[in-house]
Amino acid sequence: MITSLPLLDDALNAAKNRLHEKLERECTISIYVNPNEQLLNQLEAIDHEKFREELWVTHQELEEKTRQKGFIAFMIYTDEQPIAFLYGYQEPGDPSGFFLDEIATRIEGKGIGKILIVLSLIYCVEVSYDHVALYTEQSDDKGRRLEEFYEHMGFYLVNRDPEFGSVMRYNIEEEKLTPLYNRVMFKEGGPFPPYLTK
Repeated sequence: MITSLPLLDDALNAAKNRLHEKLERECTISIYVNPNEQLLNQLEAIDHEKFREELWVTHQELEEKTRQKGFIAFMIYTDEQPIAFLYGYQEPGDPSGFFLDEIATRIEGKGIGKILIVLSLIYCVEVSYDHVALYTEQSDDKGRRLEEFYEHMGFYLVNRDPEFGSVMRYNIEEEKLTPLYNRVMFKEGGPFPPYLTK
């Protein structure tokens, strides 16, 4: 457990250790700010595997997203195969915010998504964003309560938009982020998420 936020490099090492504990195999985490065609193909493949067709992002849309100011992607690999990603960029129209555009994982129920979110929040601290915004659904087609998942991570509902769904925000405060980091990155870190117990 830590008492102050680590640098991103240290958080990446902690994340690899936590993933090894959870998956019982070695993982690597790569960060991309200038994505290549291989990354786009990997993002598209996981997107199409994990989301229903009406939510799929096309290759052209992905290319456009990677050209957004401040684009960054985190990709987790195991056995040299991509298993999860998160990407985002500077919030359009608000340079103080980061827009978490998409997160997906092929292996569910192991905390991989939470690890990616925490890494992205630490990145946001390092580059001086003051908040993170995202769009989600109250629950998905599999019944997962997505709004509650993000609330458990410290996000709050801004509003529900007919076009974008649930608009959520996380205000970056180190004193709030440090306990979240401990809860996600360390086995003894925190309580069982309430959205899984209902």
